[in-house]
Amino acid sequence: MPALTFSGVTKSFGNAEVIRDFTAEVPDKEFLVLLGPSGCGKSTMLRMIAGLIDITDGELLFDGERVNELDPKQRNIAFVFQSYALYPHLTVKANIAFPLLMSRFRWWQHIPGIDFFARRAAMRDPEIAGRVHEIAEMMELTPLLGRRPKTLSGGQRQRVALARALVRDPSVYLLDEPLSNLDAKLRAQMRVEISALYERVGTSFVYVTHDQVEAMTMGTRIILMDGGVIQQNGTPKEIYDRPANTFVARFIGSPPMNLIPATLVPGGARLAEDVVVVSNDVPADRVNGNEVLLGVRAERIRLARSGEGIPARVAMIERLGAETIVGFRFGHAEPHTIGASLVRDLYSARIPGDVDVTVGEHCHVELDVRDASWFDVETGERLVSTADMLAAAP
Repeated sequence: MPALTFSGVTKSFGNAEVIRDFTAEVPDKEFLVLLGPSGCGKSTMLRMIAGLIDITDGELLFDGERVNELDPKQRNIAFVFQSYALYPHLTVKANIAFPLLMSRFRWWQHIPGIDFFARRAAMRDPEIAGRVHEIAEMMELTPLLGRRPKTLSGGQRQRVALARALVRDPSVYLLDEPLSNLDAKLRAQMRVEISALYERVGTSFVYVTHDQVEAMTMGTRIILMDGGVIQQNGTPKEIYDRPANTFVARFIGSPPMNLIPATLVPGGARLAEDVVVVSNDVPADRVNGNEVLLGVRAERIRLARSGEGIPARVAMIERLGAETIVGFRFGHAEPHTIGASLVRDLYSARIPGDVDVTVGEHCHVELDVRDASWFDVETGERLVSTADMLAAAP
């Protein structure tokens, strides 16, 4: 039985529909990433899983049990917020212990004067103290237990927020863009720490982000959303290698997949400058003469000053040390320099190491289309190719 089942989940705020017919099954112990641009509905979906927002229509099930009407505290979830949401007047130790203290909370503990002593007594409980120190040691927070959040760095605050989520041993961890407030170096470090944490605790994670690097490096499964609709549901490799449509192709990958207009001909496709690329992997349900989009990853393109291939002109160079990104346009037209035309008809090649070319230089481009993708020009949907049919065969 899947750990999480979404059956036609829909969410509307008044007349505005922000989630539409969200249907997916997520097996137990997956690291699910809800990925998409800002405003696509991923954080709204996370809050519906948590029970913080009501579901307008459809069903959400945990291990086969409908949870639509359950309060957040009844769902056994832990939520890590983007802003950390730590209590500034409490120590690190008290922040971590807070969920355990609340599980033992009684109404009379609100009485002034009693609340302080009740909390201190609970903190001395061997079960709570032992669990807090166990989690603090796991997250390397033991030396910080007596400090308050304002004295901590961003990375340390994030670890405290994670420790507070871990202390209750929930069935599902929900994380809403937890690394967005960190600098690049800390984000890379925390990606490693969260991935290691996932391996240690061995339970389900649902992680929201707009950063494809986080999604590709951390997730075991990605649901890519746009406009409140699932665009693709699959493993990082599936989504990278076989994007379901041109939105996925453009969103995943840095630089994104090149989408090149092409016309099918016998044995392949005709591209710019009347160059024909030979391919045994053309769409199986199309006939010669159909216009399509040929999707080729940047690492599948080679550049040469002369030789066979498609004539092109270098329009941009980004040297990244271990590799170089070369932007080019087909043909020998002068490169654009201003406005939206700067990226119009611009394609990218990822070259290992450095490359001895300059902006404006003529070159030839060779495409490796053995694992290319083909898309419908009008709908943007992936077309069924011979390779796709073979991959889908039992």
